[in-house]
Amino acid sequence: MRQRLFQQTQSKRVRASGYLSLKFCLTLLVALCSFLSGCAQPQQTRIEAPPVQQPQAAQPAEPVQLPKLSSPKLLEAQEAVKRVFKDAAVIDTSRDPNFIVGDFNGDLSQDIAVVLKVASGKIAEMNEEFPAWILRDLFEPTKTGAQLRVEEQDVLLAVIHGFGANDWRDAEATQTYLLKNAVGSGMEVHAGKNILAANKGKKVPRLNGDLIREVLQGTSGYIYYSGETYGWYDPKTFKGEPERRFVHSQRVRS
Repeated sequence: MRQRLFQQTQSKRVRASGYLSLKFCLTLLVALCSFLSGCAQPQQTRIEAPPVQQPQAAQPAEPVQLPKLSSPKLLEAQEAVKRVFKDAAVIDTSRDPNFIVGDFNGDLSQDIAVVLKVASGKIAEMNEEFPAWILRDLFEPTKTGAQLRVEEQDVLLAVIHGFGANDWRDAEATQTYLLKNAVGSGMEVHAGKNILAANKGKKVPRLNGDLIREVLQGTSGYIYYSGETYGWYDPKTFKGEPERRFVHSQRVRS
């Protein structure tokens, strides 16, 4: 009887031990599978959202400025004169200065004003029927054509307007005003905005660009471009511009 009880007890212990071993193995297998499953999953790359572009504040417009150009040389001025007048007129080298530069017609291209005299024996060429320039009297700007002629002894001011980025040096820069009674002394270039500021509250002409200041016929004043021709402005006596008159003239490319 004792022996049978002993055998039954031993049999239960063996079954219990086997059961625990199986449970341990199953637990270990589950843990191993979980580990392997985690290792098999691909590593996800973290993607950052692109930065949000902030709207930029509007930048103030830059003021329009003339390009910086090299200082004009006498040879360049002579070439410009020859381009327009051929050999009919030459620079009057007895004058100092005999040429100055500025944006006289306000088109943002630099112009040149040159003091000229009639070349020897070329008075007929200076009075040809269809010249390559526009002849005007500074104090009587409405006179044209047969009313106005160049005299052999005249000292003249030619204003050659610039063309494009190469200004008055450009081969296409041929629009020229030839002015009688316009050469005085002490020629200087003055900005139109400075003239307007200095004469605020007074009558001033329509200014389209730079002005040429000089002493002319004993009076200090300015040569300015009115949009049609060049006129004389004396701040002390100016009472307003004359009524505009549109006249037929040769079209010249500027």
